[in-house]
Amino acid sequence: MKVFLLISLITSVFADKRCRGIDFDQKYFNLDIIKEGINHLHDIALNRNDNNVYFTYETLSEVPSKVLGYLDIVTKKADVIHGIRNATAVTIDQFYGKVYVGGADGLFKINDQKLVERLPIQDDIRSLYYRDALYFTNSNREAYKFEDGYATLVQELRGVKVDKFVIDNDDNIFFTTDKKLFRVKLGTRAINSHEMYTVDYLTTDIYHKPYICTSKGVYMYNKYKYVYDKVSNTAGLKGLTFNKGNEPLYAVADYLVKLKLTEIPCFED
Repeated sequence: MKVFLLISLITSVFADKRCRGIDFDQKYFNLDIIKEGINHLHDIALNRNDNNVYFTYETLSEVPSKVLGYLDIVTKKADVIHGIRNATAVTIDQFYGKVYVGGADGLFKINDQKLVERLPIQDDIRSLYYRDALYFTNSNREAYKFEDGYATLVQELRGVKVDKFVIDNDDNIFFTTDKKLFRVKLGTRAINSHEMYTVDYLTTDIYHKPYICTSKGVYMYNKYKYVYDKVSNTAGLKGLTFNKGNEPLYAVADYLVKLKLTEIPCFED
């Protein structure tokens, strides 16, 4: 019953409810609800080294604030990491398995004992991304690269208001401003618009292919056509990440859902 409810929430077309999975990028996946009851999830990242998914979400308190939680997707054991005020963003250095978190008081790293370590940045962090270095945006909507203990402005985005950005496998920076999508090539200042999309979440897969989550479904960038192709009717996603097999894991409503690839598709005749 819970699976039926979830599918009705996340698909725009749902026929006779016989199929319990979904199509994503021309592949058929079964759904596994690995966590429920997550209030207003803000960001999500999966550490592919230990199968822990980290997420920031709002507490149900008189004065709402964002905290950092994590979940072992194998054992489904969950916990909260305290010590970061208004934790907003999370990202992973997948090569070393390092977890970085941004909050109202700056940048932090989570060590192997799940303890918080402060980094020398005190900006109010709004988003994070890791691609060979740590990138962040702050409350002034400025984009920075953090490396060797220092933060420098991302030159391609200097003077541009940025809410979130990622870097793809073709040296493109995709970024959002007020949920509108834009693109700029590394080493240039020529900004291209993809404003036809209203973006709820922006991410990349294990191959650094960019994806956007919208109210109409999930789209992946086609670098040969310079457009986004629809890969799923799955709508209303609050976050999207991928495991080491490039299978999606996402947040919808108050659920965390893991997709498992199946070779046998389902047909609703």
